[in-house]
Amino acid sequence: MADKTLVLKASYAVDTCIEGPLHKSKPGPEGPDYAECFPWKENSCCTADFTIQLAKDRVESLYNLTYNHCGNLSQRCEAFVKNEECFWQCEPNLIKWHKSSGIIDRAPICGSYCDAWFLACQDDMTCVQDWLNGFNYTSSTYTCPVKNKCRTFKEIFKSGEVLCNTMWGSSFKYEASNKNCMVMNFTGPNPNTKVSPTISSANTIAQLSLLLPVIIVFKMLIL
Repeated sequence: MADKTLVLKASYAVDTCIEGPLHKSKPGPEGPDYAECFPWKENSCCTADFTIQLAKDRVESLYNLTYNHCGNLSQRCEAFVKNEECFWQCEPNLIKWHKSSGIIDRAPICGSYCDAWFLACQDDMTCVQDWLNGFNYTSSTYTCPVKNKCRTFKEIFKSGEVLCNTMWGSSFKYEASNKNCMVMNFTGPNPNTKVSPTISSANTIAQLSLLLPVIIVFKMLIL
């Protein structure tokens, strides 16, 4: 029997940002100095200063990491990589998948978006599959491991699913159904607001059994 998924509707307002050195404590609007990541300008977890640096030199002055570690990325590919950076820094709804300081776990990304990202970057080059953990960090700079050769995204990732599931560690998860999933770029109101964490139905009975004693005690107290 195919596993079903139940959507857990969040019962709280998204009024705090994930913990990170460049994140605001709470989401809110930014002013005229906001230079990138425009979909989030009216309600952002990133500051105008961050967007100015991103517009100036991508993330090189922020992390000492260059997107162009295997030659210059194409404009189409760079746009998707920048979108991911904006999404990570600016998206308030990532708090729903916040695991610990600066870490999110398997936030669902629409498969159609991941596939478009892969197509845009398939002929571009990189040296690692995991951009979060795969680079060497020496002399305060991220570089390719000595034994790693530059290869195309198509060779390394093979698909949009692998790209979204591995390029940033376990931060994101490819959602094939394109339902209850987020995107890293949009126009108009933020569609990610409607996305909620899920659990598989296989775990539902076990989780409800843990809650049952609490429900019984609560009923006894109010009778």
